[in-house]
Amino acid sequence: MTISLDGAVSGAGLVRRLASGRFSPGRHNLRSWLIQTGIVFAAYYIAGRLGQASAARSVSVGPLWPAYGIALAALLRLGNRMIPAVAASAFLVSFHNPVPILVVAGQAFSTTFSAYCGSWLMRRFSFDCALPRLRDVLNLVLMGALISPMVSASLGTIVLYLAGIQPYAHVASAWLVYWMGDGTGVLLATPLALAAGNPKLHFKFQRAAEYVALNTLLLLSCLAIFADLGLPNVGQDCLTFSMLPFVMLIAIRFGLPGTTLSTILIATVATVATAQGAGPFARSATFTNAALLDVFYAVLSLTGITLCALIEARRRAELQRDELILRQAIVQVQDEANKKAALLQDQLAHLARVGMLNTLSGALAHEINQPLAAIRVNTEAAMYLLTKQTVPFEELRATLNDIREDGKRAGEVLNQARAMLKKETASREEVELNSAVGDVAKLMQPVTLKFGVQLDIQLESPSKPIWADRVQIQQVVMNLLMNACEAVQQKDRLHRQVRLTTSFSADMASVTVADNGPGISDADIKRLFEPFYTTKTSGMGLGLAICRSIVRAHYGGLTAVQNLDGGLTFAVELPLAVRTAQLEQPPENGENHAGA
Repeated sequence: MTISLDGAVSGAGLVRRLASGRFSPGRHNLRSWLIQTGIVFAAYYIAGRLGQASAARSVSVGPLWPAYGIALAALLRLGNRMIPAVAASAFLVSFHNPVPILVVAGQAFSTTFSAYCGSWLMRRFSFDCALPRLRDVLNLVLMGALISPMVSASLGTIVLYLAGIQPYAHVASAWLVYWMGDGTGVLLATPLALAAGNPKLHFKFQRAAEYVALNTLLLLSCLAIFADLGLPNVGQDCLTFSMLPFVMLIAIRFGLPGTTLSTILIATVATVATAQGAGPFARSATFTNAALLDVFYAVLSLTGITLCALIEARRRAELQRDELILRQAIVQVQDEANKKAALLQDQLAHLARVGMLNTLSGALAHEINQPLAAIRVNTEAAMYLLTKQTVPFEELRATLNDIREDGKRAGEVLNQARAMLKKETASREEVELNSAVGDVAKLMQPVTLKFGVQLDIQLESPSKPIWADRVQIQQVVMNLLMNACEAVQQKDRLHRQVRLTTSFSADMASVTVADNGPGISDADIKRLFEPFYTTKTSGMGLGLAICRSIVRAHYGGLTAVQNLDGGLTFAVELPLAVRTAQLEQPPENGENHAGA
């Protein structure tokens, strides 16, 4: 069981949890937990011993305490289940000091509880362990390096004062050194530990030679500055910041893992040299030297991790930009593809109409010849009437009216055929469904007479408008009627029946075409609308596929079912004009009309 991140626990509650063993891994894999616990324990112990060696820290108060940074990183990366490892290792490190056992326990508790508070605060402000943003660096500095060490410094100095180890007169300076040591440890050790434990951050081993060369130059510079190797004392303090170009270059070239390792290298050389009384930070009082070292370390670390965060933020911004450009390109390609597909669909539909009219050409020629023959006869009759001495005007007027009606009839047939042959982009408008279906029925009359089909037309009244392309809807109805007329050819001439009906509901209109032909198998009906699939001996199998695509483009549906008494019934469902206007409105809140 782990401590909840929703709130901080009191010191007494933390002690009770540690004592009762309630920080067991629970559901976590025991082996993994033991390995992680061992790594955290060893890392803290090594960092603690190095911190004790950095100065005369008989009571664990010194200028640099990297172990606290390890503790904070462990809780941030692995969670509060690492508290037992941090507490045990902190106890063992403090045990090396010649102090009473209660002081050892108090210092271990102060470090553990402070690290817990720091990790809790940083998580509350959405800390990312990869440090990819400036806000994460600011979170690390404020919550991790400034605020959380105040807890450890306060508890630690209180324990030392109550044990009589730290006199009251020196409590303030001890608190400040304690706080600066832990804060500097966070700035130096926490980014390195987080980078080492982050699988997304990989050291660029292919540039290992370059990294070694840079750090060799860096090490030589550190030895020259901090080991007093012949450099003049005047201006040596300023030379310490010649480390900054190295840190910045390594941050640019090798990222967070590289810059944290190099910063640790500088801190190690500077700390050892200062402890030996050499270098620019060994010329003043102990407290002043510790304060100057901590400021130096903070400047180096902040420069490196801030630059790494800026580079990572820029890299992520470039990735987002590239992704956005790619998405826009994909959308543009999709739009162009949709436009081309719509154009091809219109062309294919036009070819299908041409094919249907080619099939109807014989019947259309017969339909046109009838009024033309009547016009010729009536014209000859009119001329004969005009030769009489007394012109019978009533008979002449009736003959001329017959000529006009026959011409109108022939013109309607030609106009309907021309409309079907037009190659124009589909345009939507309000279409009276009964009117459009009725025109198709008239155009199909020669075909029904030729095939001996009894066409039963039932148009529901009153008709309601749909929002559609009139020619395309007529193409669908004509295709279904032609298929029905062909399907009943196996019947006797007196029993060839096709029924064409329309019906309307609150928001939908329906057109059905039913025949009494032999029908088809269930396997065929499942594939009926597939392109290039046909049950006929001739044809390409595109008619019904084109019809379904046209109907779907009008937010409708086309289905086929077997009749109980034989034959098929095709049903076209189309939304009324009001419903179509609602479907074509832009979707709100990411909704779509896929179910329409």
